[in-house]
Amino acid sequence: MKKVLLDCDNTMGLDEKDVDDGLAFLFLLGREDINLMGVTSVFGNSSLEDTFSTTEKLLEDFALKDEIPHLKGAAEAGDYDTEAAKFLAEQAAENKNEITLIAIGPVSNLYGAWKIDNDFFKNLKEIIVMGGITSPLEIGDETIDELNFSCDPEAAEKVLKAEVPVAVMSGNLCLAARFGEKSWRRVNRSKNKPVRAYMKDKIEDWYEYSSEMIGLSGFYMWDVVNVVYMISPEIFPYNKRKIISTVEDLKHGIIKTDNADGMLADPAIINLPTTILDTKRFKDIAFAAWDNIEIIPEGYSDDD
Repeated sequence: MKKVLLDCDNTMGLDEKDVDDGLAFLFLLGREDINLMGVTSVFGNSSLEDTFSTTEKLLEDFALKDEIPHLKGAAEAGDYDTEAAKFLAEQAAENKNEITLIAIGPVSNLYGAWKIDNDFFKNLKEIIVMGGITSPLEIGDETIDELNFSCDPEAAEKVLKAEVPVAVMSGNLCLAARFGEKSWRRVNRSKNKPVRAYMKDKIEDWYEYSSEMIGLSGFYMWDVVNVVYMISPEIFPYNKRKIISTVEDLKHGIIKTDNADGMLADPAIINLPTTILDTKRFKDIAFAAWDNIEIIPEGYSDDD
């Protein structure tokens, strides 16, 4: 059983806001080999108040408010003295080298936890973080801004150079994980009717809005890449690199690397996968987890 903490900027269910954090949460909920020990919210996709309230609603929908702790974190870069940071530091200290921390928003809460306990990173088993770009992030005719590392570059530099195995799912990598027409049809034929109906309601507006924005059907499953990587790292190429990005680079989310000697647990040594080797298997793993959710969300039933 994997012990997992999820640090996120979830906005699934808000108008014209991304749904990937929520889908990553549902993935963890559907995995029987995952012990989700807590969720921490951070600003990013929207304000902290939005990300926190949306995640509260997600927990309520699945009757998990009393089961999974949920703590409020940073409202902006530099906001490090938070309930979320304290919770992360405490959990890592109490479960040394056992916790995988999935960080899928700005990493301010992680930096805050390190400020509380300088052994925070060393107390973790691993960090899997979504963020950064290795080259301009081009979708159609548009170049997209990086929206995680650039939100708090000082915190990003600290996390990327932490003394713990760090895997980075860059924005460029995540372009291989598109939720398109076939995935949409797959939701419609899911055997898990209550969760299928819930997912449709939560993602339909974003599916249509994103399709218009990117000029392709669907949306990119940015944060779902992190949780699938945790379960099946073998479908991603191993690419050990040394981070040489400065804070100035990270203001734009730019990941600069060099050849790496040493271990992943050494400072500034990361795994930076460049693609998804088997996108069909990637989606099979994701859908299997979503279909495996046993809790019927509030307001839904097997007749939906």
